[in-house]
Amino acid sequence: MNSDNPARNTKVMNRFDLTSRLVAKLKNEEAVIGGIGNTNFDLWAAGHRPQNFYMLGSMGLAFPIALGVALAQPDRRVFALEGDGSTLAGLGVLSTIGRYAPPNLVVVVFHNGVYASCGNGLVPTAAAATTDLAAVARACGINPQHVVVVTTLAEARKALSAALTEPGPWVILAHIEHPDRWTGGRPLPRHDLVETAVAFKREMMDRGYRSGGQAS
Repeated sequence: MNSDNPARNTKVMNRFDLTSRLVAKLKNEEAVIGGIGNTNFDLWAAGHRPQNFYMLGSMGLAFPIALGVALAQPDRRVFALEGDGSTLAGLGVLSTIGRYAPPNLVVVVFHNGVYASCGNGLVPTAAAATTDLAAVARACGINPQHVVVVTTLAEARKALSAALTEPGPWVILAHIEHPDRWTGGRPLPRHDLVETAVAFKREMMDRGYRSGGQAS
């Protein structure tokens, strides 16, 4: 096995595998916002694209950023990738997504039940015990048919294909392996946060970025 790839678990999905499969499906300059830690490290490792934004340093911001891009560019499909711990840190944005319901927005929660980046995989999240993130999304007004829980690659492929072609918003909760470690160390994004923001905004403006918008 190539040391640049993460160890595979044949029974549970791997974050890098799922991220790579998503990136391979992107053909129309879809924007992808990667949350902090392992989520954006795996997005970088899956193949850098000018439409990728790698969140650094703050939990819970991938979904709000993606929501803003989706509202500003309704003709562009926008994906947000986040861990369950970071999703809990910004849980309120699901209510705003439910309220404005941008049809071009897809949020993917990588659910391993732990704080893998900041808790070294030893601290469980509330989503592993008492908080049902799918139920929260539905309670926030997101179409229940578009709130999908996936536990296998076959289910994930089906959900991602639908999210790429059918109106949303979509919330895909993907149960992944724990721990999701790389055997040789994860490749890290080479941008700092300012460089990433400037490059990403330039890419969005090339497609006709529209500033402003509604507030919740």
